[in-house]
Amino acid sequence: MITPLPFDSSLFGYAVGKCMVGEEWSQSDFLEAARSFRLVYLFSEEPLPIENSPIQPIDLRLTYFKNLKRQNANSAEIHSYAGTLTENLLNLALESGVFSRFHTDPNFVNLEFEKLYQRWIEKALTQHEVLLAKNQAGLVTCSIAEHDAQIGLIAVQKDQRGKGWGKKLIQAAENFAIQKEAQTMTIATQAANLPASALYKSLGYQLIERKYIYHFWR
Repeated sequence: MITPLPFDSSLFGYAVGKCMVGEEWSQSDFLEAARSFRLVYLFSEEPLPIENSPIQPIDLRLTYFKNLKRQNANSAEIHSYAGTLTENLLNLALESGVFSRFHTDPNFVNLEFEKLYQRWIEKALTQHEVLLAKNQAGLVTCSIAEHDAQIGLIAVQKDQRGKGWGKKLIQAAENFAIQKEAQTMTIATQAANLPASALYKSLGYQLIERKYIYHFWR
């Protein structure tokens, strides 16, 4: 019922697991199985009927999808970045996660959000997945597995918003993916992040999944 998550457990310093909620899910059985975990993420296709429970709703994740059929006009303002992690890049990575459940859940009190997103941008740099706008106005990361691409982090500096950087970053990521023979792109965001959803829809992305996420804390 609960799958241990060694990476999260090691990074956070306590036992973390995940539970994919199915039709046979039982809250009482889950609570019994969760006794050996400090934190468990629960993922459900539908809202869970929980009352007076340590299981708390924390996020509604939306996943968008698009077939990549042609390249956009290349922007000279965005380029692949192969350098080291800078303070500005780290700040952009953290800015990309302000709607994240790791940022909004008040039970994270040991810099879990900062640790996770720093590790995320470090990994993207190692794998050459970072695209950076000029003057570090924004960044996007794009990972590719076979013919499927996925945008991970995307953020624009606060003083650069409203200038079209979000659209340019997405299109640059699409070009990057197409050049590596990807055929599709997915992007996940939070339902609370209304500007992101509006941007993705305007660029032809379709909503393909809604996932209700809960956190159990012991």
